[in-house]
Amino acid sequence: MKKEIQYMKRMILFLLISSLALLCAVFDSVDNGVAKSISFIGGLLFFLFLLLGYFMFYRFSKFRKENTERAEKTNGKPGIIVFFSNPQAKKADIAMIVSFVISIVTLIMGQVNPVLHASIPFNLISVLSSAVLIFTIQMHAILNGVNYRYYLTLTKSE
Repeated sequence: MKKEIQYMKRMILFLLISSLALLCAVFDSVDNGVAKSISFIGGLLFFLFLLLGYFMFYRFSKFRKENTERAEKTNGKPGIIVFFSNPQAKKADIAMIVSFVISIVTLIMGQVNPVLHASIPFNLISVLSSAVLIFTIQMHAILNGVNYRYYLTLTKSE
């Protein structure tokens, strides 16, 4: 059972690293070859860790399906359409809503004021809010889903 619990922990870690790799996009607006390379490497890391995270999700989901009763397999809504199902999911859902609002505000401000859009601090806030939004959307779907409910039962039994 410890191995299966580690799948969930690794999945969350890989998805966090994937989202944080987006911070390398701040260097995209700099006219420096090294900064452009950092931005490119950040994109590669984003997709690499995203794939690793979803691979861990697949492994945990496969384990859950093999070890649950048939009745339990059919009585779960997808996590993407469920909100506030447990304390961890509530935190992720609130963070998702806040980061969505901040991302929209920075997008609009960047379009309205091109000078502001060119500043590094504004780009950092914009990219950081987008990274948090991507991570919290993924956490919303995971923490409200069937796999996380199963994960909670595994951790309670140990």
